[in-house]
Amino acid sequence: MFFSYSHEDEELRNRLEKHLALLRRQGLVEAWHARHILARSDLDQAISQSLESADIVLLLMSADFLASDYCDSREMRRAM
Repeated sequence: MFFSYSHEDEELRNRLEKHLALLRRQGLVEAWHARHILARSDLDQAISQSLESADIVLLLMSADFLASDYCDSREMRRAM
């Protein structure tokens, strides 16, 4: 599962992940988001690879998400 969200909404994403914890513990989902990217990794490449391999893409829509050129041009368009 790939989380696409604005970094301003990180606390909301954290709360959503808590709601999905049971599914994670049961091995039904594995969540991935940009905070999993290691230092010195290529941000665009890591996001692209994870987005392409995800079975589920969650677009966490908010005003900040919609205002983000990156979320729109890189993540949302590719997810659609």
